[in-house]
Amino acid sequence: MRSFVLREGRLTAAQARAYQQLWPRYGCDWQPEQRLDMVALFGNDRPVVLEIGFGNGEALLHMAASHPERNYLGLEVHRPGVGHLLMELERAGLDNVRVMREDAAALLAHALPPASLAGVCLFFPDPWPKKRHHKRRIVQPAFIDDLARVLAPGGFLHAATDWAPYADWMLEQLRAAADRFENLSPSGDFVARPEERPLTRFERRGARLGQPARDLLLRRRA
Repeated sequence: MRSFVLREGRLTAAQARAYQQLWPRYGCDWQPEQRLDMVALFGNDRPVVLEIGFGNGEALLHMAASHPERNYLGLEVHRPGVGHLLMELERAGLDNVRVMREDAAALLAHALPPASLAGVCLFFPDPWPKKRHHKRRIVQPAFIDDLARVLAPGGFLHAATDWAPYADWMLEQLRAAADRFENLSPSGDFVARPEERPLTRFERRGARLGQPARDLLLRRRA
């Protein structure tokens, strides 16, 4: 069961050009059951951070520019967002980012080797607010099991949402995995937004409407 609905918008001419010209440089095509070789993918052995559902790539660009010592693997299914990120990567001259258009659940379960990631970012996933749709939420026990497998000891999970019931849902699910994940909040719940995650215009709008974002920051236990 997918945690997303594919709502494809129309590509601009610039985004279409980016797909044609820049996908061979930044894109990664994956075949089911194929294991990714991170060293081959990036051409080096730097630590790799995965962002699931990067939207238009705003946070991913910020993190990659701020941390050239890391590699970033961005995952997004919506083509306009991918096209926008490809253009911005070229404009910024960044070479520590690779992009995939795949289902996160399949990628975590089948593509990533054990302990291959230094971190995972999950910013503003679809909250699926209706109770009958909660089974579609990405943060579920099976997802957490896969995260625990692919994160190296000491690796981080940074999640954020502006939907308060979903924030509580994620906290509850991750508390059930306390044997594998240590919550880095002094109060055992949420943390102030780390500088790692830039404040987006959508988040500012949400805050004005009384929907402030909440951040979870956890560390994979050894």
